[in-house]
Amino acid sequence: MTDASAQTLLADLAPRDGRLSGALTITGLVLVTSAIAMALRVPEAALSCYLIFFAHRDNAGDSIFTAIKLTIAASLGIFLGVLLLRGVIEEPMLRLAALVGFTFLGMFLSQASKLGPLAGTAGFVFAFLLTLADVIPVPELMNRALEWMWVVLALPLGLMAFWAALAGKRPLHCAEERITARTRALADPQGASAQALLDEGMGPLDDYRKFARMLGEARGEDAARLAYRADDSFYQLALAEAGVFPQRSHAAPPPEPVPFLLPNAFTDPRHVRFALKVSLAVVITYAFYTAFGLFQIHTAMITCFYVALGTRGETHHRIALRFAGAVMGAVAGFATMLWLMPLVDDIGGLLLLLAVPTFVAAWIGLGGERISYAGWQLALCFFLVVLTGFGPPTGIGAAVSRVIGILFGSAVIMVVFAVVWPDSARDDALAAIDEMDTALATAPPPRSGRDIARLRAPLAQAMRLSEMARYERLADLSPQIAAAKARYHAFLRSTAHAAA
Repeated sequence: MTDASAQTLLADLAPRDGRLSGALTITGLVLVTSAIAMALRVPEAALSCYLIFFAHRDNAGDSIFTAIKLTIAASLGIFLGVLLLRGVIEEPMLRLAALVGFTFLGMFLSQASKLGPLAGTAGFVFAFLLTLADVIPVPELMNRALEWMWVVLALPLGLMAFWAALAGKRPLHCAEERITARTRALADPQGASAQALLDEGMGPLDDYRKFARMLGEARGEDAARLAYRADDSFYQLALAEAGVFPQRSHAAPPPEPVPFLLPNAFTDPRHVRFALKVSLAVVITYAFYTAFGLFQIHTAMITCFYVALGTRGETHHRIALRFAGAVMGAVAGFATMLWLMPLVDDIGGLLLLLAVPTFVAAWIGLGGERISYAGWQLALCFFLVVLTGFGPPTGIGAAVSRVIGILFGSAVIMVVFAVVWPDSARDDALAAIDEMDTALATAPPPRSGRDIARLRAPLAQAMRLSEMARYERLADLSPQIAAAKARYHAFLRSTAHAAA
């Protein structure tokens, strides 16, 4: 690891606002979920605990509505899954066709619609339900398993919503914190904090304002003043970064409505290609472990859904994080199981064993994009090893099989994305720079923070993709990024007087 990489890693692991409280919240919810699951003998406690990592949000409004949406989606998914399985449970080829169809549709919508990762998760749920027919071929037992699956999903989501309503961080408070952070960043507009606040655009504050309005914290004139302050804080910081004396924003336009399907949903072939590539990887892994009777490594198929991203660089980065997290989680789980678990004889002792690894995983998971997925995987693999039933684990065979499945799935997805229609993060970064240049050539002088955020979005995307391009071992894009940023700053300087 180079000195620069080590410094970046330390920065990603450093404390930041809300990180400690978020990690403690996740840890507490995991412990309560584990205790209830063990006391009521709810199966698949590992999945319930992992779902908290997946669904956790940084404010009460988002947490509550995410829990509601996922619970409704799980209920509909399981209901439709029962109906679907009744028609295909005895027809292997129909099950395979349905598996491919749901995978393709979910992954296509994850790229081409505003649903994003939620669509991919829905596709995974349907696909995985179809594979259960291979190990639970009796319809009555399958229905019973799906009923318990609803409990497995609803339990952590209900607890998360309850805690968010009781003691979650208010979205209005989050909005005020973000505005204050932008104001403080004016003292060092070239610093890392200012850059992160500008790269995120207006999206996070738009979400906070939306949930504050939904919870009745900011409506009417209060909402209008908050909207203006949010826009103005971004406008001033963006101008300061470009070397322009900060000015007040001239307006606070509302967010543009996002259509369900992206404008290029059916014209950009990469959406269909991405869905086809993931479907191919899913079929390969499913066919392999089914043909050889190795359902224990079914995590191979799950891996295909959760490490596949738009470009090779992004996918390789996600695979590296999944591998690192899986290894750390497996090692922690095996050590706990072999040396500490024999000393535990009640639920209280189990919760003590879960606390520290869960907190570490949550701390990593609340980091930036560069490391967060490793925390998720650390938690998942640790839970899969330790929470295998309603008593102490009796062996490591199941846990080893699951880790092997993760490694196999990662290898399959890496090969598929490298061979079939390979998309380069470097090429996409250069395309984003071209998009920014086109926008700068035709844009009027920006009069609001949202105007500048719209112009900066392609540049932020190019910078993010340039980091992912390093995993493709291609030429560094730093000179092109620096030149693009200089053009963006020059545009703001040249138009600042006209906007005033």
